[in-house]
Amino acid sequence: MKLVRFLSRKNKKNWFAVWLNVVVMFGFLVTAAQSYAGENNADMRAFLEQMPKAELHLHLEGSLDPQTVSRLANNNDLNFFNSADDVKKSLSNREPGLNGFLSHYNKALQVLKTQDDFYNATYELLRILDQNNIIYVDLFFDPQEHTRRGISFDEFFNGIDKGRIEGEKAFGIKVNLIMCINRNLSVQSAIEALEQAENYKDKIIGFGMDSGPEYGNPPLKFKDVFARARREGYYLTGHHDVHVQDSVKHIWQSLDIIKLDRIDHGLDAVNDAELVTALRERNICLTGSPVKRTSDPEPQDIDAIRKLDDNGVCVSLHSDDPGQFESGYLSNMMILVQEAGEFSKADMTRLMLNAFRALWLSDEEKKSYINKLKTYAAANTVVWNEVTRTKSK
Repeated sequence: MKLVRFLSRKNKKNWFAVWLNVVVMFGFLVTAAQSYAGENNADMRAFLEQMPKAELHLHLEGSLDPQTVSRLANNNDLNFFNSADDVKKSLSNREPGLNGFLSHYNKALQVLKTQDDFYNATYELLRILDQNNIIYVDLFFDPQEHTRRGISFDEFFNGIDKGRIEGEKAFGIKVNLIMCINRNLSVQSAIEALEQAENYKDKIIGFGMDSGPEYGNPPLKFKDVFARARREGYYLTGHHDVHVQDSVKHIWQSLDIIKLDRIDHGLDAVNDAELVTALRERNICLTGSPVKRTSDPEPQDIDAIRKLDDNGVCVSLHSDDPGQFESGYLSNMMILVQEAGEFSKADMTRLMLNAFRALWLSDEEKKSYINKLKTYAAANTVVWNEVTRTKSK
């Protein structure tokens, strides 16, 4: 008590000085911690931006940026989307959910009319992908969306192919094409699309299935179409969206009956332990797309991605329809995912390694891409054993 009285009565000035020093020191430590965190965040962002990437789940029709949409709208004398701001307003004002997505998507689709439009859309997309350090892309296109608008397969495909060829030369990106049938359309329509692609089989690597609704349009609906595509030499993939009825059942159909080579989305597999084991043992990769809408607090399905990764499933990150979502193109999406999930550099490298492992290329070609990623990781002090989760020898 005497000491307290001494401090409180005799040394008020000294007591205040001590208190002030503590406050100043605490403030200094907080500022230093914030500065360190900021530097770490900047370092991580740069690491993700500059990482060599593979984009395996990317729709041409959903990837048009507002500038490209407005330019094509004006070229075709349309009375909507005449400025990039018009496109951005449409995106921000659409209703939540699938209906809102489709309303904007279908309207934006109308700017693609001529062969030159498809060429420009493809070439400009590859320009953006180059800015994201993407060195390989499997690019989806939906033939039925265009043929039912009166555009012939030859017309739109030759534009896409020209954009692919010139984009590869200009930007050094390897591009393969995957044609997707719409699951909400008829089996006969899917067969017709497959037949229309006959003359271009050497330019199309894969055959997929997308659109919706998924419920009521299971993979088995197109069992015979997929079998025919397999006989014609295509790799097979298909969309299995998240949080939809029967999604796990549909993944099982695609694994056991249709025998897809990859599964797009498919993150609901995390809800079935037996399915997780099957995916891991059969080495089937899930091309996850943790997009972020403006109404989302963070990218979707991060917990599912982490659990699947922790269980040894090949799961990778892709931007899906970057022109439609706030998450945008792949570099930005990866930054958002890393920040929300607090993934390490090794974790993010592993998710990209999974994409390169899932390429439909020869082992030698895949090894070449993986070595580029491995070299980049080493240059950024990422321990490769932590990426692969293997013990050093």
